[in-house]
Amino acid sequence: MFASETTFAFRPAVSADDWKVIMSAISAYSHNAEYRELLGRLERQAKVNGITLPAPRLS
Repeated sequence: MFASETTFAFRPAVSADDWKVIMSAISAYSHNAEYRELLGRLERQAKVNGITLPAPRLS
């Protein structure tokens, strides 16, 4: 028999500014459903943690 493994949530220490940069980068791929779902999860976590999103930049 195998010993059971305990799974821990991965909780990296990321600054609010880094979080915004990550979400901004991923949003460029939001046409892809997988990235849209990931971006949605990141946005929900940001909101819970008080990270406000800046207006998208137009290049």
